[in-house]
Amino acid sequence: MLLLIAHQLISILFLILFPLPIIAFVKSRTKQQLPTPKLWKILVMLANLALFVSLITGFIIFPDYTSLRVWISVILVLVIGAFLGIFSKRLKLYQLEKDIEAQQKHLRKISTIGFGYIIITIGTFWFMSNWHNF
Repeated sequence: MLLLIAHQLISILFLILFPLPIIAFVKSRTKQQLPTPKLWKILVMLANLALFVSLITGFIIFPDYTSLRVWISVILVLVIGAFLGIFSKRLKLYQLEKDIEAQQKHLRKISTIGFGYIIITIGTFWFMSNWHNF
């Protein structure tokens, strides 16, 4: 039971990135720079760690590897991981870029990818909260 609570609490760390695409969208529209990109990079790394921990605890909590529900969950977690990887790459490119126009391009891509991340994360939380209905 304690492992299940830890699994659910760790999964909440995925929500810390929800403001990033919205901020990136607003900043790209107003031609401003992203505040504290290093902080966002750290938050992405924390979410990656949470992804790894939630995947491991999920396998411990639900060891039925023949269940379709488990494999759908694994696929959803891997998709979240892909979005986190793209976030990390785009934030790094944003930090390295000196040209303002190129930075704005990265902000637009961060916001586009970020809205996809939000949709997938909400979908994953919905699937996990309706786990026994499938």
